[in-house]
Amino acid sequence: MAMSSISRKEYLREVRRLYRKAKTKKAKGELVSNVVDITGMHRKAVLRLLHRKPTGLRKQPETRGRQKRYDDAFHAALLICWHATNDICAERLQPFLPELVPKLEDLGELEIADDTRYLLTTASITTVYRHLKRAKRRSVVPLGTTKPGNLLKSQIAIRYGRWDEDNPGWLESDTVAHGGDNAEGQFIHSYDFVDIATAWTEQVATMGMGERATVAGLQEMQGRFPFPILGIDSDNGGEYINHHLYTYCKQERITFTRSRRYKKNDNAHVEQKNWEAIRKIVGYARLDTEEQLTILNELYRGPLSLYLNFFQPTRKRKLKETDQATGKYRKYYFEAMTPYQRVMAHPLMPEATKAMLQSEYNQLNPVKLLAEIRTLLTQLGKTLR
Repeated sequence: MAMSSISRKEYLREVRRLYRKAKTKKAKGELVSNVVDITGMHRKAVLRLLHRKPTGLRKQPETRGRQKRYDDAFHAALLICWHATNDICAERLQPFLPELVPKLEDLGELEIADDTRYLLTTASITTVYRHLKRAKRRSVVPLGTTKPGNLLKSQIAIRYGRWDEDNPGWLESDTVAHGGDNAEGQFIHSYDFVDIATAWTEQVATMGMGERATVAGLQEMQGRFPFPILGIDSDNGGEYINHHLYTYCKQERITFTRSRRYKKNDNAHVEQKNWEAIRKIVGYARLDTEEQLTILNELYRGPLSLYLNFFQPTRKRKLKETDQATGKYRKYYFEAMTPYQRVMAHPLMPEATKAMLQSEYNQLNPVKLLAEIRTLLTQLGKTLR
């Protein structure tokens, strides 16, 4: 039969009296063991209780610490204000709250009590930051690691609309982060390059995504594409918008453009390749060691590049028609071709390049390439912690 709280306190009070009178260590130990068996308390907890100063068993207060001031109603209302401002930082949100809160109330977006309104309009930056940090920590949205570059934006032209370049050599580029569920620290990034005319694609992995790493990746890409690089179009990430890459492109006479901010469709070709050539194959695990970097680059430079470019047909859109009456549209596509086939069929490609690719193609075995890809992926999997 379970003890009541009163009986338990009386029992512990009597045990404390006997414990203090016990003369030997063995007797004290037996008392402690009996208390553990009867009450189910941890032995350390019993010892702390029995060694407490003889002031009697004090009644624990019903609540500990100071009373909670910023309650759940405040937190919920703050999140509404935060989302209404596109999740800006606490330093920008807190001064705006006295104006924002009544505005949202007038629009019917926020319904709060008078005390919550007072807390919102008088909360400090520290309080706002602490509550927003809780919300960000609980978020399960995939991490994005591209940070906007601020240098040279006035000097790097923005490309608008769809590509109209029919000649090989005009590339889109993007980065894929291999940070897993943690974007802190140094980890591997994959640079993805895709040619618009032929869909020829190449990847390279670097530790981090610094300015020099981007230039080094581009230099390697130049040797792997079967045609000269004429232009590169990237997003606004700092790994691209920097002096190193800008200077390098000027020296190599490569046209360098950037897409519009927050317009992923401007880089639709490479965004699609990010999945097909990297995520679908490598996955989402965190990769942050030199061993993993070596395996990944061996995969990119070898079997994966050959398999994607020589044995993976892709479709290119020919036409998109819209029914004016219903608003529905229909897409028409060219016949599916591999990047290799598009290069071979292009009238401007030199015959020497075609002969070199033909010779390489004749030596390739797609089944063996797939086996090599799987072997390297198995090696990569064994390195995961």
